[in-house]
Amino acid sequence: MNTTEPRRGFLVERVSAREGELSSSERRVARYLADHPDEVVFASAEELGRLTGTSDATVIRTVKSLGYAGLPGLKELLRDSLRNRLSPASRLGRSLDEFGGEPQGLLARVLEDHIRLLEEAQRTVDPEEFAAVVRLIGDARETVVYGLGGLGTFAEYLVTRLERMGHRARAARSSGFLLADDLLALSGEDVLVVIAHTNVAPETSVAVNHAKRVGAPVVLITDTLAEALADDTAAAISAPIGKMGTFSSQAATLAVLEALILAVAAGDRERSTEAMTLLNQLRGELHGLPSTAAGAADAPTRRHRRRT
Repeated sequence: MNTTEPRRGFLVERVSAREGELSSSERRVARYLADHPDEVVFASAEELGRLTGTSDATVIRTVKSLGYAGLPGLKELLRDSLRNRLSPASRLGRSLDEFGGEPQGLLARVLEDHIRLLEEAQRTVDPEEFAAVVRLIGDARETVVYGLGGLGTFAEYLVTRLERMGHRARAARSSGFLLADDLLALSGEDVLVVIAHTNVAPETSVAVNHAKRVGAPVVLITDTLAEALADDTAAAISAPIGKMGTFSSQAATLAVLEALILAVAAGDRERSTEAMTLLNQLRGELHGLPSTAAGAADAPTRRHRRRT
């Protein structure tokens, strides 16, 4: 039997074909493997046992019963499949095939898709997790927002809007050795917000592990990594980005960020209002408008709260 087939669909077929031969606990593991391939890539046998309510021994036995040499081999196959599905060119091609190339029709399909994702986010975003994230950001000395590649743009956006609300924040979006400089000043008084949707890059692992060492809580904004990083995060918000293998949509991600900004502002309305007032005054001065004596006297200064 071929045990090196990299397609995730082959795993689903194999589970369906052999489900009747498995014990109840093995079936539970098998269904999890088939339904959560992206989480399986990053999980150990012990973690999979915990997630399925079984044991590491049951996980290993199930993998072998499905015809694979072992969990490492299965994870490598799924990892290869993940790389292929997440290829930018592959995702773009599949999206164009699905949506078509005619501008008006494409616009309508994309808008429909975004509406669907926002409706899905209403189900996937846990209100209690969201409230926990708001508290962590509101109480932090500084919010460090990490995003790799294109997600670094969202990190910059969140930082800009938080600073305008009077909250100290900065982006960490470097890759390779330069990320060390972005992480150097992180402390236990800060919070690390990680925006990572479907894969854990080496830089992401380093950032999360360093935050744990210094005692900084980690907040995750993600599509599919909430379970995989559950042991390393204080709170996670699941924002869907679309079907696997297609061009990703960040509509839900942006909506979550906007909601976070407003919720943080509501948590300290006075500070947010003062910061926005000062911002407007400075903008006026930059446009050459005269600064009144009263305006100068009333100009607020930023206050940064420290966690106690």
